[in-house]
Amino acid sequence: MDILKVKNKKCKKDNLILILAMLALSFLFIIPCLKTHTIYNADDMPYHINRIQELVYSLRHGNWYPYMYTNQFKEVPYPLGIFYPQITLIPIAVLCIIFNNYVIGIYAGFSLYTFISMIIMYVIARRLGKREATAFIISIVYTFSTYRLLDAYSRFALGEFLAMTFVPMAIYGLYIVMKDGKGWQWLGMGLSFTLLSHVLSALLCVLFLTIEFILLLPYCGNWKQSARSLIIAIISFLLSSIIFIAPFLEQEVYQRFRQPSPLDLATTNSILSDLISNSLNNNIIGPSTGTRPGTIGIVLFVVMIWGMINVRKFNLMNKYILYAGVLTFILATNIFPWSIMMHTPLKVIQFPFRILVFTTLLLSFTAGQMFESFYNVITSNKISRVTFVGASIIIVVFPWYSSFKSYQHAKANDANFTENVSYAKGTWATNWYLDQYTPAKAMDKYQQLFYLKAKVDNKTVQLRKITGKVNEMEYRDTSLMNKKTVTLPASVYKNVQIWQSKKRLSHNKNGLVTIHNTKVGTIKYKYVPSNVDNISRYISILTWLGVIFWSCITGTVDVRWKRKEFKIGN
Repeated sequence: MDILKVKNKKCKKDNLILILAMLALSFLFIIPCLKTHTIYNADDMPYHINRIQELVYSLRHGNWYPYMYTNQFKEVPYPLGIFYPQITLIPIAVLCIIFNNYVIGIYAGFSLYTFISMIIMYVIARRLGKREATAFIISIVYTFSTYRLLDAYSRFALGEFLAMTFVPMAIYGLYIVMKDGKGWQWLGMGLSFTLLSHVLSALLCVLFLTIEFILLLPYCGNWKQSARSLIIAIISFLLSSIIFIAPFLEQEVYQRFRQPSPLDLATTNSILSDLISNSLNNNIIGPSTGTRPGTIGIVLFVVMIWGMINVRKFNLMNKYILYAGVLTFILATNIFPWSIMMHTPLKVIQFPFRILVFTTLLLSFTAGQMFESFYNVITSNKISRVTFVGASIIIVVFPWYSSFKSYQHAKANDANFTENVSYAKGTWATNWYLDQYTPAKAMDKYQQLFYLKAKVDNKTVQLRKITGKVNEMEYRDTSLMNKKTVTLPASVYKNVQIWQSKKRLSHNKNGLVTIHNTKVGTIKYKYVPSNVDNISRYISILTWLGVIFWSCITGTVDVRWKRKEFKIGN
């Protein structure tokens, strides 16, 4: 009993040290930028900061899930809460409120999701039988990968950055469902929160899971149990994601929308030589170098080469992981004929280099294999083990830090975001992407929408007295009152209502909102959540709570921090 108590005490101590190390590394992920109190200019930075600012406004006014954005995005009613997943962005908005500072709050959010990513990757690696040291290195390689750095800073692609936290859960979940008939929570929740972060990442993840499913068919251990777990995973995914899926489909069924920002995949894929060069140089600056963005970084590139050289020594699973990593690396380039994908649903992904998310994930496990091969040869005692693990961390983090500093230097004099800069009210030079979710039948009047001009009795009027509230826009210009016909710079969506002087006005069913015979008083454009909207929120919340409760009582959340057979030194 005394020996057991000593082991348990040591286990708890090791777990505490591990968690503290992850917290420290998560803080390291943001400290270079946090010190400057600056968010450096990036591709989608104004867009996503506007999203965060809208969520902050809504939270401060008692609404945690807005559907219509009205305070940001140039004061154009923008249904981003319907068309762009926002659940995983809410914690970052909450942190902005806690710190009362957007810069600190956003970086705190980066740190939070870095910590969660490390935990998830570590737990998955341990459940796959990796020893503690190897699992720790795998988690660091993934979270400090150059592609994840590219998403966070150079592209500020927050949707994809957040999705990278949950993609590993889905990939591992399907594996364990097919192998053991268990782990539906990993698959269902992993894919759900990937979707609740970024639609395109979820689409690519589904494609990857389909291929993974086909490859795993011959290795299914229990068909009946696996089929049951797979069905439960699909149901849990749908119920968990319905908070986004239901309102989205409600609008898509109501009217037609054009594809957001359509691009020719044949011109946006990565050129192989550029992808190799970017990876070797650990470059995340991307377009400013004259090349198309896309990189896996020097660490994973070296891992990939090492893996191909030593692949004969791998077991079957590790061979599959390496082959898939190399294949996805090649698929992201112009070697693959992406022009043929323009005739498939995949045309919506915009950039083939998004596939590098999976390359990064897969090669992170190959990096663990590489680490173990040297670990077993070099280490012989506690000092050598600690030294080797520390050296491995430095080898992973140093190129990441060097790449980040190069990016920071390149952006030093750019139009960056600080506490003193406001992106609201159209004060920031940006594309805004307002056309993405504007109904197709309103696009012929897009300029009127963009520049906030109303059509009043066949005359164009510039509106100035506009006030955004939660899910509501108020138009107070007197030029709109007592008129026969008024067309507002606001699109028609399902569940939109127009009110004036406590009276609901009828309006057209598509295009820009047109009303007749206005009176004196403020005209209010309101998004009123439907029963579908309201019920879907409750279903998802109950599903999240239910899965957590079920996982706790069944022991599925056993993270296996410490397992005797994988002690360091064995």
